Amino acid sequence: MSSQNTDFGNFIEFSYKKKFGIIKLNRIHRGNAITTEMAKNLRRALEFCQRTDKIRGIILTGNGTSFTTGMDIDEIDGSDHVTVKEYEETAASIQELVYYGKPTICAINGKSMGDGVAYSLCSDYRIAVKDCYFMMPEINIGVFPGTGIIVLMSKVIGIPWTKKILMFAEKISAEKALEIGLIDQIVEDREELMKVALDKAKFLFSKNQTVLNAIKLCSNHLADKSYKEAYDLEKIGSAWYEYEDKEKFINYFRKKLH
Repeated sequence: MSSQNTDFGNFIEFSYKKKFGIIKLNRIHRGNAITTEMAKNLRRALEFCQRTDKIRGIILTGNGTSFTTGMDIDEIDGSDHVTVKEYEETAASIQELVYYGKPTICAINGKSMGDGVAYSLCSDYRIAVKDCYFMMPEINIGVFPGTGIIVLMSKVIGIPWTKKILMFAEKISAEKALEIGLIDQIVEDREELMKVALDKAKFLFSKNQTVLNAIKLCSNHLADKSYKEAYDLEKIGSAWYEYEDKEKFINYFRKKLH
């Protein structure tokens, strides 16, 4: 992989380890708050990981003491609906890439607001440092969280907690996030965070990638279907070995579930 292919702007740091692409949000002076340009660069980094055969999965994290404080409200005025819509469309496409794409581990290195909560929800395994917290403050500035996050949040943590977090901007500690299923694991500090994330990555890259991706797709998309419909789709996933071109099979299966 050439350095030119992995340059995603000043605020997106990219590296490659244990066959996982490691994407770090790197706008520390602003709490990793995300501008429209930064969001587009993050999407480019994710697209690169999805189309690069050597990369089997993604670790998404941040530098500093914040994972991300979400949309940069100094750059994007909540009353400017055109600008907000452009940002939301980009954010939604990022979530879709993670939700439908290769296995993704979200390593939450600090406070997580707005988009940070969204990235957690669409990832496959979520690890957080014990001093982090989660919050969706959009209601305070009159912004509708219209990036697909309501769909994701209600699926992952249920309707009551979705309302508490989105309607009342409730601040959630790491311990509470673990209790309600927003995260999967808590670690002591940022050093342990990356060690655990890389250990999880090592486990995943050693497994059959076609089976792994088929399990992810089924897990994400079968719960709201009838048993018969879900099982018919699951049977397609279980017949992966019948397809010579495994990447073509996963793309086909992804479209069936989309």
